[in-house]
Amino acid sequence: MPSLEHEMLVELLREHPDLVLALLRAAVGIAIDGDVEVVASPENLTEVQPPERRADLVLIVRDPSSGVAIHAAVVEVQLHRDPRKRWTWPLYQSVLRARLRCPVAIVVVTLDEETARWCAEPIDLGGGRSWVYPQVIGPSRVPVVTEVERARRHPEVALLGVLAHRHDAIAFEAARALLFALDDVDEARARWYADIVLGFVDEAVRRALEAEMNPEKYEFRSEFMRRIMAEGEARGEARGEARGELAALANAVLKVLEARGIACDADHRAIVHGSSDRAQLEDWLVRAVHVRDADELLAAS
Repeated sequence: MPSLEHEMLVELLREHPDLVLALLRAAVGIAIDGDVEVVASPENLTEVQPPERRADLVLIVRDPSSGVAIHAAVVEVQLHRDPRKRWTWPLYQSVLRARLRCPVAIVVVTLDEETARWCAEPIDLGGGRSWVYPQVIGPSRVPVVTEVERARRHPEVALLGVLAHRHDAIAFEAARALLFALDDVDEARARWYADIVLGFVDEAVRRALEAEMNPEKYEFRSEFMRRIMAEGEARGEARGEARGELAALANAVLKVLEARGIACDADHRAIVHGSSDRAQLEDWLVRAVHVRDADELLAAS
């Protein structure tokens, strides 16, 4: 079951499809020139896959005059290693390519550098003669925006930079620039972006932001941003407690498997620890008592 972080990133990319092209240009040197239209497509690639295996997002680049697709991308948000994806990504690519009759790329967005390296490994389709090369946008390829004016011009790029570098020393400056910039963003987006920043940065960064940007120290122009910063500390503490509970559940799942003598490799452990869904973890804990192996436990996720 997708985590809150996964769903948030998918929604961000769906609402701002041009962001994917901008990141591809900056990260891997892929540029689509000319007058084009970029749309998030309702395509879900379910002709040969059940709904729970659908791609996260399909983007189509069209000629605005004719509406004909000239490029497309299957965009996957990947927050941890999942060996099953190396079987489904080529399938997504081939199905969409046959349907649209245009070049199709597999684009993977991840916030973890180790996961990025794993995702970037070429996928051998058989005999070493045919390969799929995912285009990966990982933390090292996501720009960090620390200037308020630049964050005002590109708030979505700034937000993705905060998330990608939230554990780095630069996280405070990047988050601070974005929060200042939100005074110029419509309230619905400002509410969402501020909540993401304060909810996903490390606790030390969050506390530093609240101290630095307390309404008593900085006069925000909007009542909304004054309120958001004043309420941030209580919200952050609640999330910290929730993350601790999820970590405890993940450890319990692995301990049950270990006690039963069931082997778990690094991929299995990464999937369990990567889940932010309490119901999923509780289900795994119950099923860990009787499954035959770790693959069976995770197969229904």
